[in-house]
Amino acid sequence: MAFDKRMLYEIARQYHELGKTQNEIADSLNISRSQVSRALKQAQDEGIVIINVIPPEFDFSDLEDELCSVFSLDAVVIISGSAGPSKLLTQNLGMAGAKYLDKTLKSGHVIGVSWGATLRELVEALNAIKPNPREVLVIPLLGGQGQASPDLQVNDIASRVSMAFGGSHLYIHAPSFVDTPEARLTMMKDSNIRNVADKWATADVAVMGIGCLVPPSTLLEEGGFPPNELIELEKIGVVGDICMRFFDVHGIPVNTPLEERIIGASLGQLKSIEHVVAVAGGLNKARAILGALRTGVINVLITDDIAARKVLEMAS
Repeated sequence: MAFDKRMLYEIARQYHELGKTQNEIADSLNISRSQVSRALKQAQDEGIVIINVIPPEFDFSDLEDELCSVFSLDAVVIISGSAGPSKLLTQNLGMAGAKYLDKTLKSGHVIGVSWGATLRELVEALNAIKPNPREVLVIPLLGGQGQASPDLQVNDIASRVSMAFGGSHLYIHAPSFVDTPEARLTMMKDSNIRNVADKWATADVAVMGIGCLVPPSTLLEEGGFPPNELIELEKIGVVGDICMRFFDVHGIPVNTPLEERIIGASLGQLKSIEHVVAVAGGLNKARAILGALRTGVINVLITDDIAARKVLEMAS
């Protein structure tokens, strides 16, 4: 049985505004309860019913100001990191990142993006909030991640960010790291890769996650590193990465055997970008966030209050 909009409105009004049960509505209209249930779903699908979930208000302004002061940041956005599944925190960070981009991106901007679970959730959030169209160009800041899931890959993230804003994007047809330094030099001479790489230092905005070596970690799970290389990274003091550029807890770049094999923006190129936005949270990432902030590359941080307090504690 199909319902017209007038009937859908009446069923929805009785349920949502008058507080009647589905059985009561079914009896009053002489229809089945399952028809009422389908009508309520159809009312949502057609925009007759719009449900807004209002999160509780948290004031982290003092914490944000302290992080800005300690690390000379332009802006900090902090969300609640209260107990819950790590995926929920990643989704909430993605939403905060999406809202920040929607607020700050302007037509004509060139935006560099990295890869990973947080960026994937940021893309999903952009699709949910449906930002106003603007002509932006989105570029990958590094190559692809071997056998990582397709929706974590930098090319997929770049294309989906551009689609969310109605802009355009470029692909980079290369892995994030190759077998030898000689292979990297050869690939960097390719005109298609060079076209993207030339834009790394001239982008207006970069948005990235922060990788860490403490589970749960997309870098560990999907980065494509052999276990012996990960052990070696820990031994030489690596706590995290941004765009596959590794650093220690003091923010000092760590010269690894991978350094000359990476196809991606260097820390120096990232530092020259005016707005570098890092989206990362969770207690497991606190040391990596601290190291990333100390590199001097990041000027906007989006994180949660638990990670933020731990970062400040370790920095003192």
